[in-house]
Amino acid sequence: MNNSAYAEIAEYFRNFDPHHEREEEIFTKLGYIDIQHFAERIKAKTLWITGMIDMICPPSSQFAAYNKITAEKNCFYIMNLAMSSCPIYLIKYCRDF
Repeated sequence: MNNSAYAEIAEYFRNFDPHHEREEEIFTKLGYIDIQHFAERIKAKTLWITGMIDMICPPSSQFAAYNKITAEKNCFYIMNLAMSSCPIYLIKYCRDF
């Protein structure tokens, strides 16, 4: 498994558009599925956990989305957290949140 969210984009261009003739179109379409465009729909109390070394969901994307949530929210930033790992001490906090 590749640990980069962007590897598939490079693979797409390598296999289907090696001259990047549709690059602008592709990146425009990808922008529509960015999580930040859906964040304003969140109405429930939200606990957001951002791993600062996450290469699948980079912190920059996480920050953009979190900042657009208008509901009650709380965020943990964890320096050594990557995708699909959750420190045990957060489990109790999540239950109490």
